[in-house]
Amino acid sequence: MNSPKGDSTMTTLRDLSRGEHKLIGEIIGESFADDPINCWIFGGPGGMKPYYTAVAKKLYLPNGYGHTAQDGSGGTMWLPSGVDKHIPLWNSMDIAVSMIRYGGVGSIVRGMSIDGFLAKRKPTAPHFYLFAIGTLPSRQGKGIGGALMTAGLERADRENKPVYLESSKHNNLSFYRHFGFEVIEKVVPARGCPPMWLMWREPHG
Repeated sequence: MNSPKGDSTMTTLRDLSRGEHKLIGEIIGESFADDPINCWIFGGPGGMKPYYTAVAKKLYLPNGYGHTAQDGSGGTMWLPSGVDKHIPLWNSMDIAVSMIRYGGVGSIVRGMSIDGFLAKRKPTAPHFYLFAIGTLPSRQGKGIGGALMTAGLERADRENKPVYLESSKHNNLSFYRHFGFEVIEKVVPARGCPPMWLMWREPHG
């Protein structure tokens, strides 16, 4: 969704491990604090860290992969080709409770409406999915985002697979285009919701 700015110089990265859901949840939650879509869903930043921590624990770390800067200043969450972006209802009740706590019942309604809409727009061709990339606000513009993106794309390119993402900030489109992404559709997922840009990148040699 969101994206930091900067090139990929002088940033030390490492792979995220399965037990680091709290770390990546805090990174993404803080970096998305001013994100239009997240603010619309959650009604403010309070519910973002619990949500991203939970989905990292339940889906993206056990079934996908990610990277973090060595100093914890940025991170990513990815799903490789063939992995479904779905958390069963029986395993998501705590997520719903947390969303209601911070954003009221309306946050559930808004979140489900966006998920349902985007599921219908998701490309059917096999692809990697970039769920989230973020840099802490105090560290943006220092090349962390570029390094993170490069590391994540390397695996997709090795497997000769395209990559799909949903950008929630117009200002981030140039960052993604720098790495070969192009907008395939601009959408408004629900009434009153800010726009999103669905983007696609073909594999690079």
